[in-house]
Amino acid sequence: MFVGKVKWLKGFEFDGWDGEGREIKFDASVKGGGEGKGYRPAELPIVALAACAGMNVIEILQKMRQEVLAFEVNAEARPIKDTPSGYDGIHIEYVITGKNIDRGKAEKAAKLSEEKYCTLGNVLSKATTITHEIKIIDE
Repeated sequence: MFVGKVKWLKGFEFDGWDGEGREIKFDASVKGGGEGKGYRPAELPIVALAACAGMNVIEILQKMRQEVLAFEVNAEARPIKDTPSGYDGIHIEYVITGKNIDRGKAEKAAKLSEEKYCTLGNVLSKATTITHEIKIIDE
């Protein structure tokens, strides 16, 4: 079971905690009436998706004996135009720096993460389209 809790501070500012007591700050942007002191709630799932996918992909690449020296995951969500909620798609970019990284193995790792292992990706893919690309930097 996953546990989450938030407590209102003022305006649009909330403190939140997970089931292990780790804290996270939430707030609306200044443009949205807040003070910009924390994550916007709609942004957090996108950052969490990047982390979820990244954890899976790096683990799979390591099991495939790929020599990864650096790894970055960028995620971008396109809001639905003229509506206050929802995404019109999410795009994930995996940037893998390493020695002789096999593109086929990297693609397989991304597919396994997206289709099997990333819980958050599975949830979000029911609401919007998730696409990805892989950039490999050979060092």
